[in-house]
Amino acid sequence: MIKLISYTILTVLTVDLLATSGDITMTWTSPIFSKLYSNDSEVNPFGKPITTDEDSWIGSLINIGAMIGPFPYGFIGEKYGRKIGLLAISIPHIISYLTLAFSRTVYLYYFARLLGGIAVGGGYTLLPMYVAEVAEDSNRGMLSATLNIFWTFGNLIPYVIGPYTPIVWFNVILACVPTSFFILFFLIAPESPYYLIEKNKIPQAEKSLMKLRSQNKKVVENEIEHIQLELKKNTKKGSFIELFKSKIYMKGLVISLVLIIAQQLSGINAVLFYTQEIFEAAGANGLSPEISSIIIGLVIFSSSFGTPFLSDRLGRRLLILISLLGVSLAHLAFGIFFYLQSSTEVDVSSISWLPLVSLIMYFVLFNVGIGPLPWTVSSELFPTSVKPYAATLVSCACWTTSFIVTKFFNDLNEGIGQGGTFWLFGGFCFVAWIFSIFFVPETKGKSFQEIQEILGNR
Repeated sequence: MIKLISYTILTVLTVDLLATSGDITMTWTSPIFSKLYSNDSEVNPFGKPITTDEDSWIGSLINIGAMIGPFPYGFIGEKYGRKIGLLAISIPHIISYLTLAFSRTVYLYYFARLLGGIAVGGGYTLLPMYVAEVAEDSNRGMLSATLNIFWTFGNLIPYVIGPYTPIVWFNVILACVPTSFFILFFLIAPESPYYLIEKNKIPQAEKSLMKLRSQNKKVVENEIEHIQLELKKNTKKGSFIELFKSKIYMKGLVISLVLIIAQQLSGINAVLFYTQEIFEAAGANGLSPEISSIIIGLVIFSSSFGTPFLSDRLGRRLLILISLLGVSLAHLAFGIFFYLQSSTEVDVSSISWLPLVSLIMYFVLFNVGIGPLPWTVSSELFPTSVKPYAATLVSCACWTTSFIVTKFFNDLNEGIGQGGTFWLFGGFCFVAWIFSIFFVPETKGKSFQEIQEILGNR
């Protein structure tokens, strides 16, 4: 049994490297923008400072790519298998980082960020699906939540090495992460047993489960029968249209979309992209913006470790409720600081610590629930036959919302002030909190079939 658990965990930890590859792109801009605004040709590869318009496109083009990515990679994952789809995601990541390392024009940066975004969109589509399908019902929540640990580790890397490393070497180092994933995943990981059984490749599914679970053939045969039973209860061949014909699927889709849109309307990517700039705008707090950003990166990473255990102990629904309410309160505090700073005569020097404390509170509570768990819940709400189509829609909605937030974040700051912007983000989270009280079901420890019955009865 120890061997069974160990190989399943090894497989999940290997695929988690792809999560790290993707989320590096989120905070990549934070240390890079200060270099691209420099007049020093030894620091800035363009030889001249970028404009604010170029800034906004470099930051937001990843989201346009991520809107596109779910569609080709969702198709590849359904047609050729989850493993081939995940391996294919790493290729544009490698190309993107190497292009950023050696480019000397902003247009190649645009291309690299767009290409990296396509890979990110594909990763957020297939990663939760693959992990949910190789895990057992009893530990699916814990293993799915490990994705968030590696996503947040990706957030941390640019904060730590970006400010102190030349752009060329910074991006070459980053390219090593998806390269390592490709080699290890190719050698270690089996195909999803759900995918193989759906395609009626029973011998291959048995081999996959023997590797993942144990050398006890009877245990594997029982799991295959269990999976076949789940698939037989949904005998129709899945299609995109099927999502909208079934009331149960529509309920799952609405819940998934509301949670993932709320995740992005919390302002997460705007905060990640512009962390250093936010601290510069907040003024002195006794620490440099670079050190404050590193502290935030460490908080993001360290706070992600509790979620895998809490999600299977306390449940997805409770953690989402705690998270949404806590994030709303963090935005309230953050908005108060910026409102007092910019719209009143109040001296904020005595509370200069508030932005850092508010962001720490924000990221801890974000990582408890609304960060990782919408992906986990979404991967659990749909049967295998329509899961790729649902995952594609959810991922596309995520990145469309992220593009809107990041592209117009600076415009919002100018239009309603930074205080108003963070209050707006908090308001969105509060509305999602109310929605979750009434409509989000608990999926902890339940099989895919049991979850479908819960949706049917609600």
